[in-house]
Amino acid sequence: MTTQISAHISNETKILFEDYAKKSGQKKAHIIEEALLHYINASQDLSSDIITPASITVSKKVYDEIIAAERKPTEALRELMNEG
Repeated sequence: MTTQISAHISNETKILFEDYAKKSGQKKAHIIEEALLHYINASQDLSSDIITPASITVSKKVYDEIIAAERKPTEALRELMNEG
């Protein structure tokens, strides 16, 4: 037995979803069910601090000071990126 659900999503998400369904050849209903099951199982099995949200909103101050700031990589970062 199946049940139909309804949800509002952004136009950007709709485009990504439809493109993915077309490219993968999977039915949209299957993709949604698998995604919901994956999310629910992860939420039950993992600590909430491990699950990364799909998007994060930050203040303008945080954006300006951390994200948009032009900084040179530290020596530790250079070493990490050069490993292997």
